[in-house]
Amino acid sequence: MSRIVQGSLPVTQQMTEMSISREDKPEPLEPVVNQPSASSTSPVASSSSEEGKGETPKPKKNRCFMCRKRVGLTGFDCRCGNLFCGIHRYSDKHNCPYDYKAEAAAKIRKENPVVVADKIQRI
Repeated sequence: MSRIVQGSLPVTQQMTEMSISREDKPEPLEPVVNQPSASSTSPVASSSSEEGKGETPKPKKNRCFMCRKRVGLTGFDCRCGNLFCGIHRYSDKHNCPYDYKAEAAAKIRKENPVVVADKIQRI
């Protein structure tokens, strides 16, 4: 019964069999060489530490920064970089350190160039 043509199996069963067969294959391990020379051990150690840093992504924040209440999908991201619930979402409610006034002034300066009138020639 293991020699069933894959075209006759439902797609979900084919996918399940593919994932099971992928899990059964052991990953090839790199041979560990213990030598007293420092030059051969430092590249191996640095490559393994780089892999460890890349594999652990930061978990997404899902709690209010002020009251630690779980926010789920209704969380509000602030410009200061924190996540807040509906009560603390406004900058005055969570003592936001972000300078909105300076950002707005810079935006106005950038978008509105200074207009200088031409000098009038007197007759």
